[in-house]
Amino acid sequence: MVARQIQEQEQRQVQPKKRIRRIRTTVTLGERMIIGFMAIMTFVVLGIIVHNFASIYSVNQEVHKLEGDISKQVEVNEGLSLQVVELSAPDRILSIAKELGMSLDENKVKVVQQTSSN
Repeated sequence: MVARQIQEQEQRQVQPKKRIRRIRTTVTLGERMIIGFMAIMTFVVLGIIVHNFASIYSVNQEVHKLEGDISKQVEVNEGLSLQVVELSAPDRILSIAKELGMSLDENKVKVVQQTSSN
């Protein structure tokens, strides 16, 4: 019995009392909320940046398309200007008038000349 008591005393002495230690978290609730808010704001800002980039890209495409349309229209206008010059030639007008049976009466023709103001 004595041996048993000694053995129990040794076991009691060897086993120190366990201390309950509370480990404090490194990040508090307020800090978590701030980090979450910052993460949300980061994603919102990134979304806005991507949206703006997409808008700029689509507007840029429209600008290039319109520039192409303008250059095509300029070519058409130049061609039409040449046709106007060709079709408004006095000789052509006189020949069409003669084909339609019209005659030129010199007494009824008034010549209007432009004066250049240089």
